[in-house]
Amino acid sequence: MLIYIYKGLLVLKKTTIPKITDDNIMIDFKELNESLTGKVRGNPVAISLFEKEIPEAYQQKKVVPCSIVRHAMDKGEVVSFDKHHHDCTTGVYTAGVHEGTDEIRNGQYLAKNIPAFTDVGAEKIKTGEYVLPQNTVVGIGAAPLAEVPDGIHVDWIVVVCTPHWANFIGGARTVIDGTPPRGSCGSSFCSDLFASPWHDGNVVITPGDLGGRMNNRLKPEEMFVVVPNEYLDSLFNIMTTTPDARAVLEATKPEESDYWDKRKRAKKAKEAQPIDNVDKDSFDSKLSMDWDQESKNMISQTPSGIIEMAINNVEDFARDNGIEAITKSVVLDQMKSMGMDPSMLN
Repeated sequence: MLIYIYKGLLVLKKTTIPKITDDNIMIDFKELNESLTGKVRGNPVAISLFEKEIPEAYQQKKVVPCSIVRHAMDKGEVVSFDKHHHDCTTGVYTAGVHEGTDEIRNGQYLAKNIPAFTDVGAEKIKTGEYVLPQNTVVGIGAAPLAEVPDGIHVDWIVVVCTPHWANFIGGARTVIDGTPPRGSCGSSFCSDLFASPWHDGNVVITPGDLGGRMNNRLKPEEMFVVVPNEYLDSLFNIMTTTPDARAVLEATKPEESDYWDKRKRAKKAKEAQPIDNVDKDSFDSKLSMDWDQESKNMISQTPSGIIEMAINNVEDFARDNGIEAITKSVVLDQMKSMGMDPSMLN
């Protein structure tokens, strides 16, 4: 049981930090890492809260606390910070391993220097659920997910990705109980990374504050997603199973939708295609137009459960634009017209 003071009130909170045992590992981290490879930047990062001591495997670095993500993600390092090894007093205060200064605790360093902040707003985001209570931990570590040292409990993982993949990864809890992820703006990334998941046990989707983005070298199109340990099985399921996207789409279409006319048009075109030596379950059997080999190779990278819908979308785009044959450029143009990143097929 943890006891701390918040706005003059005595607050009791049952600790949610499990003991460090192999029994706590619910999923093969290497398999989860593999499922995320190519969809997130660098290494997915395992975050561990250390209650009593920092394991020897974690190098103690004098760095900005939130930047341990980059050290594990981009450099493959197993790192940690504590009260004596850091380069940001605000970060270690937020992480509960340093008492901070008066200006940090009451938020006045923000209110005095950022005109948009009121005294109330600045104070609130430096207290309560925005900080880990003091003495909850002695330090916090980060490791590449596939290289978590033996015997170390992972409290949550954090990844850097585009909004496209954040949509999937961020749904790790939603698909279980309907609870949406916590969206965060305005607070520090240290709060999003070290405090919010501990307080409410929820997934966090955040662009990160300016400092958090700079310290982790985020590109304009990138953002953070934090997923607590208890939802990693669900995340693995999301990343390794393929939905029946066509069935989902068709369940949403009313009878008068143009969608059905396009499907009839495609069916007639497909029936007019030569069928000699074409297996009914083959890739070519799904085509109703001429595709060159390069465009076939590209669209074939689409997951099996949605490949037929992807083909239909490209062919609908081509017919609507008077295009008679499919090339790689047609596939790219169709994806861009839908606001999709062609790199997602890589």
